[in-house]
Amino acid sequence: MKQELRETRVQGTVERPLKIYYMKNNESRIDIPYHWQEHVEILWIQNGKLNLKIGERTYIGNTGDFFYINPRELHSMQSETTDCFYLAFLFPLQWIQFSHIDEAEKQCISPLLAGNAQVISHLPQDAAKLSEIIFQEIYDLYNNNTIGNWLGIKANLLRFYAYMYQYELIFLKEQKNHAQTNLLLEITSYIEAHCNEKLTLKRLGKAFHMSPKYFSVYFQKHFSKNFTDYLTAVRLEMAKKLLIETDYEIELVAQKSGFSTSSYFIRIFRSYTDTTPLQYRKNFNKNLWSI
Repeated sequence: MKQELRETRVQGTVERPLKIYYMKNNESRIDIPYHWQEHVEILWIQNGKLNLKIGERTYIGNTGDFFYINPRELHSMQSETTDCFYLAFLFPLQWIQFSHIDEAEKQCISPLLAGNAQVISHLPQDAAKLSEIIFQEIYDLYNNNTIGNWLGIKANLLRFYAYMYQYELIFLKEQKNHAQTNLLLEITSYIEAHCNEKLTLKRLGKAFHMSPKYFSVYFQKHFSKNFTDYLTAVRLEMAKKLLIETDYEIELVAQKSGFSTSSYFIRIFRSYTDTTPLQYRKNFNKNLWSI
């Protein structure tokens, strides 16, 4: 798995490994390009419609839907409307393993940790109803700083996995076309690492031994988005992180995220988010995504 595409945001702490994020892009649409992380990510859609790509499969999520993203699984999210928001629960699988290798550890937890078993991406309606009860309790415990709340969170996660096994929603990982999977990872990693440089179809084609035209067709087929739009989304995500995590001036943010000029950056940023970079920074500081 290519490190350049790895999610760099810190997920929880050693003592409190689970982190919940309230994902809403203020007045604009959510557009998060392909990325991955070592943690499990469980999405609970609270409102609106969310388009997801997990691996190479696409899904449409509606209010009340649950999606499970396995560790090291490429995924992206785009909302269709500005009123879409969801809760993202992230935690390391190692947190729920047992120090004593009992039957539960050997048969259920270890296969997930080893990557030999995976949870289905889109939970069916009956499993989603059960998950709603579990994750509502996790959410409440997460925001209630009392003795035993983290024990309750951990117990509910184990309860969730028990249901996944009982409903036969955990399956042995299929042997996929590793060459193609690795190529997709290399392409996304290359774009992520060089997004602040001048990237063209000619350069990407040369890097991956394809003609510019063939690379364009290949990219559209596997990413469900043309190269230009994908690159813009990556650069905007980079810009958002810089706006949130640094006090860089707008000109430096534009430069570090790959936009040719600050005026062009502001124009593109506003067209995609319906706000200016400075206003985005102010709005984020007022209404933090993380709970």
